[in-house]
Amino acid sequence: MARTARHPRSRPQAVAHHNRQVAGVTGALLVAVCVYTVVIGPNGWLWFGWAVLLLACVALFTVRP
Repeated sequence: MARTARHPRSRPQAVAHHNRQVAGVTGALLVAVCVYTVVIGPNGWLWFGWAVLLLACVALFTVRP
């Protein structure tokens, strides 16, 4: 049985892929918190959600290879 060789991504490609994944999760969280704000109204959990989003955005820009 023949096996096909998998070629690993280069480091810049892997980093770019990871950054896109993190940006996607951050965007999804932003949408979720906005929807929560509109539907439920503001409370302590809302501010916690915004704090988590802020930290995620800061991490995206400070953690660079």
